[in-house]
Amino acid sequence: MTARRTTIWQLPLTEVVDRDTPGATPVSITTPEGGTIYHTVPLADPDTGKRRDTRPKWIAGTFPLFPVVRLADGAPWAEANLWLIDMIESKSSPNMLTFASIADDLVAFRRYLDDEGIDWLVFPVNKRQRPTYRYSGSIKLAVQAGELSPGVARRRMGTVVRFYRWMMTEAGFRPTNAPWVESDRFIEFKDQKGFSSVIEVKTTDLSISGRRAEDPWDDHIQDGGRLRPLPSAEQSALLESLATLGNIEMTLVHLFALLTGARIQTVLTVRAKHVMRKPDGFHGDDIRLACGPGTGIDTKGGVKGVLHVPRGFYERLYIYVHSDRARKRRQMADGGDHFDQALFLSHRGAPLYEDRASRDPLTSGPRVRRHVKTGQAVRQFIRDELLPMMRVRLDNPRYEFSFHDLRATFGLNMVDAMTANGTKYTRALDQLRQLMWHVRPSTSEAYLGFRENRKLFDAVQDGWGAHLSTLVTRTLDTVEAA
Repeated sequence: MTARRTTIWQLPLTEVVDRDTPGATPVSITTPEGGTIYHTVPLADPDTGKRRDTRPKWIAGTFPLFPVVRLADGAPWAEANLWLIDMIESKSSPNMLTFASIADDLVAFRRYLDDEGIDWLVFPVNKRQRPTYRYSGSIKLAVQAGELSPGVARRRMGTVVRFYRWMMTEAGFRPTNAPWVESDRFIEFKDQKGFSSVIEVKTTDLSISGRRAEDPWDDHIQDGGRLRPLPSAEQSALLESLATLGNIEMTLVHLFALLTGARIQTVLTVRAKHVMRKPDGFHGDDIRLACGPGTGIDTKGGVKGVLHVPRGFYERLYIYVHSDRARKRRQMADGGDHFDQALFLSHRGAPLYEDRASRDPLTSGPRVRRHVKTGQAVRQFIRDELLPMMRVRLDNPRYEFSFHDLRATFGLNMVDAMTANGTKYTRALDQLRQLMWHVRPSTSEAYLGFRENRKLFDAVQDGWGAHLSTLVTRTLDTVEAA
């Protein structure tokens, strides 16, 4: 066994009290030297639901979806979990998926310590033997070998530094020798309105260098991450592979992203009720689907937006939601066959992505799980079935793409369509910003400048939009007939 992360659906916090305290629960600890018993009570009063202490908290003494960092023997890593609790308590509305990512970084650090036989609390005189410097060196080698991206490396090292910083400032840890050398730097940045500001930040000599010169031939776009729009040949291979595999749910999921630019959490939290209205009840070539808080459809950062779903694709979704296949999946889901269920469910009736409402501890009982569902089934389908087939079609055994790349592909397809129609730059910029919910105009500008400044992609072919529509129709016809 190795260090790992598990998830507690609902973690109630407790405090140690005298045995005579009303509601006290005995807890027994057994050690090789003997044992002891202490008593606890929940921090939240069971009658009022309020914290017994005076500090305000976003949920009274209870954390939903708490990520537990476990050691190789299965025991919780006490200091790591206390740090997570401390950080969560400091947030008025914490995103638990963010803290799950932090827990994963701590797990990676712990596995390294265990593999190398390093005591994480021992800081010898020799700087290169200290756990922080050894881990930094290991991460740098992984980046050089292509085993780890610079972004992930910087995040992992940053998590370790923040963890030790908390240990020293809040937990009373006093290392024999300094875990790093610290210095101050000034960073200039621009806010969303374009105004420049300068902030002072502390940096360490453990920092992973990842600054790169701008590459005019780079085939990626920065849009919530480095995304690679798929050129026409790869889009064709994608659609042909989906048609061959014949999985209607996965086909619709991928086409949803390709045709609307929606992120995975948005696609997978669309509900059956959102495509129940007959297509002939709408006017125009596309159907507008409101997303965000209050709609039942999750969005990144909880922003509100509107997806423009092509009418032809909406008609396919309408047919699917009324199909026997979709109905049987809803019947197996918790709550049975009703139209508030997710549109896309697994063959066992489980949601592919747990929306914010389902993660509410006030409406769900306590559960213990290894992870929260965030589209892992889609990524596994890509890895195990879709990519192998695309590699054959493209004659490239090392070919890769991610689901999120479909968002950038949608954006570039829209740019191509507007370019072909002679849309003026300012109008195209505004349309793309609205379609993709960009906050910063510079993100939209990156798409508009992509064709001109980067020549790695296929030249825009006349009629590619029509060709894509034909491929989509053929793909759906093939899958639905399977």
